[in-house]
Amino acid sequence: MEKRNNEKIGTIIGLISGTMFILMGILWPIEWSNLALILGDSYESENQMLQILLKITRFFDLKSIFIVVGGTLSATFIAYPYQKALRSFGSLRKVLSADHAEFEAEEVYEQARKIGEKRFNGKRITNEDLNSITNPFMRRWVEGLIVREQVPEEMLDSILRSEIDMYEHRADEEIEILDFMSTAAPAFGMVGTIVGLVLMLAETGSVRAVMQSMSIAMLTTLYGVIIANLILQPLASKRKQLKESNRVLMEMIRESVECIARRESPYNMLQELSLFLPSKREDFDRQYE
Repeated sequence: MEKRNNEKIGTIIGLISGTMFILMGILWPIEWSNLALILGDSYESENQMLQILLKITRFFDLKSIFIVVGGTLSATFIAYPYQKALRSFGSLRKVLSADHAEFEAEEVYEQARKIGEKRFNGKRITNEDLNSITNPFMRRWVEGLIVREQVPEEMLDSILRSEIDMYEHRADEEIEILDFMSTAAPAFGMVGTIVGLVLMLAETGSVRAVMQSMSIAMLTTLYGVIIANLILQPLASKRKQLKESNRVLMEMIRESVECIARRESPYNMLQELSLFLPSKREDFDRQYE
């Protein structure tokens, strides 16, 4: 019941905020919208660098930001439970680590080798061994499923696979939200274009006011295209790459944990793990030739 109420609250917040952002895009004073208009006479500066920076400010428009950014975020909270949307936003910092998967796999390979040798030789896995495991998934699985023997060995494989499936499900949700936002941003850019054209046609004042309304129509489209194609779609693509690399890494960890649990020989375990990490295949062949 509480979860259902939270989802309703997220939808209501999205509807209210979306309406407010659109109204702000319409009603916000046009003379206080474009940063270049606010700076005004500063363009008379003789400093060339300052003039370049001031020209860039022509592309900063509050009305366009309200409509495109505010509208896209609001639509996301309407379309998805707000907790999932917030989790998707929080996952953006992870996308930068997508290129580190191979390095983590090498660490898992070495740590599994050391712990597997101790387990195979009948030695006890100590807290120091657990603390040396840098990957949190592997540390938790080794500690909970092997050291403390909380789960029967015959159930180990199904539990590990279920957790991998849950990770993939959560990652797919985050990717879906980013894809939705990349579709919504250009749509709200078109909304802003229509708003700008309506304001332009309703303007009976100076030519300057007409051109200001026209700039809103153009900038909202520009914002929508840039946000979708330069930010959201690349982030969604990186998130997909991170999902795939992490899935392979988790499968490698699953295989290593099962081998450790069965007390398999280091030869058999490393032979299996080297299939996930081609860079280690030559080392394995050289070590056991």
